[in-house]
Amino acid sequence: MKNRIIALFSAAVLCFGICLPQASALQIRAESAFVMDGNTGEELYADQADQARVPASMTKVLTAYITYQEMAAGRLTPETAVKISKNAAAKSRDSSYPMAVPLQEGSTYTVDTLLHLIMIPSASASCIAMAEHISGSESAFVERMNQTAKELGLNATYFNCHGARPNYITARSQAKLTKAFIDTYPDILRITSKSGITFNGRYYNNTNHMLNTMAPYEGLDGFKTGTIAESGYCVTTTAVRNGHRVIAVVMKSTSDAQRFADSRQLLDYGFEQIRLRDASRAATQVQLLAQPDSIRPYQPVSFQVKLSGVSVPYTAKAQWYINDEPVAQYGNDSFQAANGKISTMHYTLHELNAAEMTVRFALTMPDGSEKSAEAVVPIEQRPLTFTGSLNIQSAAVYPGKALTVTAAIAGRNGLSPIHLPAGWMWDGEPIDGYTNPAFAVINDAADSQYQLRIPADAQPGSHTLSFFVGADGSTGVEPLLLSADITIVSAPADLQR
Repeated sequence: MKNRIIALFSAAVLCFGICLPQASALQIRAESAFVMDGNTGEELYADQADQARVPASMTKVLTAYITYQEMAAGRLTPETAVKISKNAAAKSRDSSYPMAVPLQEGSTYTVDTLLHLIMIPSASASCIAMAEHISGSESAFVERMNQTAKELGLNATYFNCHGARPNYITARSQAKLTKAFIDTYPDILRITSKSGITFNGRYYNNTNHMLNTMAPYEGLDGFKTGTIAESGYCVTTTAVRNGHRVIAVVMKSTSDAQRFADSRQLLDYGFEQIRLRDASRAATQVQLLAQPDSIRPYQPVSFQVKLSGVSVPYTAKAQWYINDEPVAQYGNDSFQAANGKISTMHYTLHELNAAEMTVRFALTMPDGSEKSAEAVVPIEQRPLTFTGSLNIQSAAVYPGKALTVTAAIAGRNGLSPIHLPAGWMWDGEPIDGYTNPAFAVINDAADSQYQLRIPADAQPGSHTLSFFVGADGSTGVEPLLLSADITIVSAPADLQR
């Protein structure tokens, strides 16, 4: 028997002087456990959460999810009549398919009734009935289950639609599926929050005993249990308090009572973590540490911020902005905020389109509030300038010959290294493979070589070979164009023989 005792937190003191009580120690017997912030998807606790395990009847969550997909697509309604096949009727009386809720062959039941039987007493044959109605057979439905799991990004493999035989999923993925279900089809909570259901004159308790035979858990509104020999005792639970939802998954606990004891602790822990993290988010401060006094075109610069006041690490959306526009590759929807953490942005200005530039770093919290810092940096109105030359000004070349042309450029810009657009052109058209958007200029000097090969069948005539630095219309660098006149002439008579 597994018994993990994990010391979670000592007292957390926030910058405004509020002392939070010590979190309770967890005593979890489950082999895998995962706790998620149901609003944001943020991980709050994980233990062996990426180990694939048998979910047993927690499989039924995906079966119900696909049923809701069908209703959303208009192919089903809650009142759609589902006819019970001989196969589904037989399995509804087979004790090896928990829970055995008898269905009458040839009878019809509404989709809503079957969903209640699937999610409350965990009726496996009701899953088969839905699978056959939706896909024609359970095997075809299972193919859809695996495709849907892939689309949802789940680490899961399904062989049946009910969980009476082994399927495989991780605790993290089971939580992810549950969140997707609640977010997309919140009506499911109308069913999973019920303590039981009466069907054909018999009352069936919800297998989630935290809704009926055990002490109720404040805010609990679902979700699903699972138990077979290969799985041990599993349960996914979810609850809402003060607008915050927590989802907890327990897999392979040691008994029916223990899985709910595990789940209760994990839900408590999740709500405590959210409370601590909300306080930590509120206390967070963002400070600019480094920035240039001014910026010039093509001068690489760095901006840096530091977080403080973060008593408990948390996840937020982070983004750097230039003039209120997000900077590509400098955003992170799952930024891990921690006390003293530093974020750095490297930036190069290319155009002189304003006298100053506003730089801002913002952390956006789940509630939409922001913690940010910004600076206004002057832009020096000095475009880069270069002079240069080619090693030839003109040349006469006959077909079949090659000519090496070298371009050399120099400047007095005082920046190094810088990277500029540059390249070779033939008669004003860029030459394939000989343009470079980041041509390196070191210590205000650079050179480039191009080997001009004249085709053997080239016709005599005049052409222009050019090397350019900077793009047309650029304000950050004054474009430089170096050109040579190339004349193709007929080959000498002795070479024409």
